[in-house]
Amino acid sequence: MDDHLSDFADGLLRAAVQQSPDWLWIFGASGLPVCVAPASCAGIGLYETVYESDLASVRASCDRLFSLYVPFRAAFRVVQPDGLCVWLEGSGYAFLAPDGQKRAALSAKDITQYKQMEDRLTRLAYYDPLTGLPNRRLFQDRMSQALHTAKRYQHKLAVMYLDMDDFKNINDTYGHATGDELLTKVASRLSHSIREPDTVSRMGGDEFVLLLQQFLLPDDIAKIARRISNALNQPFDLNGQKITLTCSIGAAFFPEHGDDSETLLQNADAAMYASKLQGKNHFHFYSNTE
Repeated sequence: MDDHLSDFADGLLRAAVQQSPDWLWIFGASGLPVCVAPASCAGIGLYETVYESDLASVRASCDRLFSLYVPFRAAFRVVQPDGLCVWLEGSGYAFLAPDGQKRAALSAKDITQYKQMEDRLTRLAYYDPLTGLPNRRLFQDRMSQALHTAKRYQHKLAVMYLDMDDFKNINDTYGHATGDELLTKVASRLSHSIREPDTVSRMGGDEFVLLLQQFLLPDDIAKIARRISNALNQPFDLNGQKITLTCSIGAAFFPEHGDDSETLLQNADAAMYASKLQGKNHFHFYSNTE
């Protein structure tokens, strides 16, 4: 092929690559690009483009690629020049360029829509669609992990069961739409009443369960229960209606009241019903006599 045809072919290939919907970086060990697609990212290095929290993994894979010729496949995020973050899934491989220099290529497809769908399915599987709180399934997963840690390191752990008092009357009086809105506001107040390592979950209806960790004394749990009661006792404004609410709360401790999730949940539930029997709007620790 003469030089004119060769230059034409090179230009044609470069134009096709830069207009491709897929992404491509051809670079040296420094990460500086020799060729980049799409064209809007031309001149921007690979390591300048990858999302910060994904950068270490991508850089390590590229280092192995150059030093050991180990190809890789990875999903990672990049930030486009317009600031939009997209998910890519790509393959990295090394090759020798016509000038005899070792190069690497990373080709990738945009999988943002797939990731968004995956996130939606995950939320459906693990989160309550009404309140956005973890559902029973996610709570059980976190409970299992917390119990494993508590048993291994002799940490304390508590389960708190919470039920709205006379919630059925609110539904009957104001309608289920108002009841649902009230539950979302209750969930928000509960989320703001717990600490960073703790979990609040909606178990169904007007029942919520809290997983509490990193405390020293039972009174620490009692303080959290009082804080929750005070937060929920403040009137709720729902479409101009002022609705007041109380709740009954029960708590069980690991290992005193059980060493598995099912037993702890049952005993916290029993303690909550004991609170209702005391006249509602009460907090009660589980007792082995119940």
